[in-house]
Amino acid sequence: MTESEKESQVNERSAEVRVALIGAVAIIAAAVIAGIFGIIQSNASRQQPPAVAPITAPVQVATATISAFQPTVEIEGPLTAPLGQRTYYTLVSRDAVRAVWSIGGFGDNQQFEVDPLAPSHQIFVKPSDASRVGDSFTIVVTVYGADGQSATATKSFQVIAE
Repeated sequence: MTESEKESQVNERSAEVRVALIGAVAIIAAAVIAGIFGIIQSNASRQQPPAVAPITAPVQVATATISAFQPTVEIEGPLTAPLGQRTYYTLVSRDAVRAVWSIGGFGDNQQFEVDPLAPSHQIFVKPSDASRVGDSFTIVVTVYGADGQSATATKSFQVIAE
């Protein structure tokens, strides 16, 4: 093999290596870009709504779980509700499509229905009767699965002065 043939063969291999390197860099760049957009989308879907009222009291979680195939529900929120202020509670459910909640003896004893129900739903109470300061109330929520199975959770709170 002559010197020029050897040099030509080396140049061809160099060109093949360059093409392979360019392809590898392009694949890595595509993976990095896809990963970045995946992280951005994942973070965007995890963002919580802004808190509308600071929680100044200890938080207690009430849980009711029946089985892995039935709906579950928890009520997250403070143990106290200040007079004249909104106090927020979060209904956290799994495998549920609708919920019915009420607070016995509070307000006009209404039942509220949430249909369709997201995995996390926020409710609030706003005590306005000063004569009820010191009284305790219980939030009761029952969630229902698509097949009609249900789960119930309760959460008590006490009305306090502002």
